[in-house]
Amino acid sequence: MSETTLERSLRRGVAVLLVPLSGATTLPEFVEAALPGISNVLGAALFVAAVAYLVVSVGGQVVSAADTPL
Repeated sequence: MSETTLERSLRRGVAVLLVPLSGATTLPEFVEAALPGISNVLGAALFVAAVAYLVVSVGGQVVSAADTPL
């Protein structure tokens, strides 16, 4: 596996793990924030970042695969 493929796989794995974890951070049992609502903002930011990365990453791979001839 090439270095870029390994790095991309690692980043995608982290993003896939962040999707359920971002929902868990909005639960008060997991994160007790000193500021009210900070866990909701953190959870939403993690979720949006992970989903956006996955969409862009997979979309870029689909576009590059579409350009290659059969």
